[in-house]
Amino acid sequence: SMKGIEKEVNVYKSEDSLGLTITDNGVGYAFIKRIKDGGVIDSVKTICVGDHIESINGENIVGWRHYDVAKKLKELKKEELFTMKLIEPKKSSEA
Repeated sequence: SMKGIEKEVNVYKSEDSLGLTITDNGVGYAFIKRIKDGGVIDSVKTICVGDHIESINGENIVGWRHYDVAKKLKELKKEELFTMKLIEPKKSSEA
């Protein structure tokens, strides 16, 4: 499993677009590549670039490709709350 800080975040989907770019590392972890300034996700300060997405509304999405994760997020209803489980990778220590 990924080492890091587990976070469970509730997000209110106030806009059609969440303002999120997702990519994956080719081995089953979709992660947040970019967060658009002023977007829905940008207003949720606990979500960071580099976070791995583990589940959406309780559905485990580990092993999904980034475009399938993006599609699932896009299909969520507007004006509804959804939950994401994220893992913030541990930063490497610097001496």
